[in-house]
Amino acid sequence: MTPAEIGNYGEQYATAFLTSKGFTCVQNTQLPGATDIQATITDAYGNVTKALLVQVKTAIAPNAPAALSAEDKRSIVARASVYNAEAWLAQVSIDKNGNKLGEITWTKLN
Repeated sequence: MTPAEIGNYGEQYATAFLTSKGFTCVQNTQLPGATDIQATITDAYGNVTKALLVQVKTAIAPNAPAALSAEDKRSIVARASVYNAEAWLAQVSIDKNGNKLGEITWTKLN
């Protein structure tokens, strides 16, 4: 599996989790830096009531998903502040077939 394929599995699992909690998600946000998912909840009038920028780190077990470097953390927190959003790290473990192992570890960054 290529690094891109591994990352895509993690993003899909994180997106599915957020969607199950009522968020609308955009993967591959095209925002500068390494934001993988932009997730929002809106009210009945279409106003955003909660916004998240999520960086996803994925690894094939027994390897552990990587942590963020200090620079990556500063970067996503700064971008989140521009968008009035919360910055999060999602760490996902998968098996060699892309199946999720255990729960996603969520860490709030700001």
